[in-house]
Amino acid sequence: MRALRQPGGEFRGLCERFVNLAEHDDHSAALAIAGDEVDVLVDLMGHSSFSRPGILLWKPAPVIITHLGYHGCVGLRQIDFKLTDAFADLPDAGSFQIEAPLTLGCCVLPVRRISTALSPAPAPAARRAELGIADSAIVFGAFVSLLKLSPRCLNLWREILQRVPESLLAFSPGNASEHSLYRRRVAGFGVDPERVAFIPRAADEDGDRARYGLIDVVLDTMPYAGGDTTAAALDMGVPVVTRVGERHAERMGLSLLAHLGVTDTVAHSDAEYVAMACRLANDAAWRSEVAANIVDKFARSDIADTRRYAACLEDAYARALAIKSAALA
Repeated sequence: MRALRQPGGEFRGLCERFVNLAEHDDHSAALAIAGDEVDVLVDLMGHSSFSRPGILLWKPAPVIITHLGYHGCVGLRQIDFKLTDAFADLPDAGSFQIEAPLTLGCCVLPVRRISTALSPAPAPAARRAELGIADSAIVFGAFVSLLKLSPRCLNLWREILQRVPESLLAFSPGNASEHSLYRRRVAGFGVDPERVAFIPRAADEDGDRARYGLIDVVLDTMPYAGGDTTAAALDMGVPVVTRVGERHAERMGLSLLAHLGVTDTVAHSDAEYVAMACRLANDAAWRSEVAANIVDKFARSDIADTRRYAACLEDAYARALAIKSAALA
């Protein structure tokens, strides 16, 4: 189950049968799903916007799995499994959640590369000078929504900016009207608004990836780490500093970096997070080495192999059915 901005869109051509449940209430939607005798129902929304957990309450399929969309548990007994991987959850995660962990044989987040398909690589819509950013400045990027700017996150970023005097913090909101909101938010935690830069969004995915060419280092958020934004930065060869926590939402950066085989910028403490960010800023040679390693590992990794990802999903679904069948036997 997935909420779509456009009813159907390109998905219609990718499946044998497409059903739009938007006009159904929860019960009638559940009846429609049950009537199709679906064996495995996969929820892709969790508790994110436009989710329909009320449908799942009716248990319309023998096996229900939650995945993507929401880096956490839904908390319903009707949901049997939550997809994860070898890094996204701690080994004992199943003891603290209703849904049983179902481990994929690859990164739980599907990664789609753009940079390798484009020659030359996409250029940013604007140059640094046009955005008021000096070429000599170290730009820390965080292309995230305001909701991810937690007090803990901003306190650490303030410390990093204090230790790297010639650095800036760059955001990229979808609307220029949000600039004042970002400045006000960071100012509340002691970050000088003059050290905040804004990089405009692009109209297409290629242009959005190109934004990362204007920054030097990505600072991952906490306690809700980046997923697609981290993957996009890595695709463009930009180092990402992530702070590992205990929950799934705090471990997405680790999952992506570990599956890629680039863990030099994985921090296990707040102090280590700050130190890594400062070293990347101050040690140009190491920053270049990390960036080159990302590019090299991506070229040899299967993290963006969508066929393999699909095979891992199919294997997980089959295992889920087998586990459920055995439990009912």
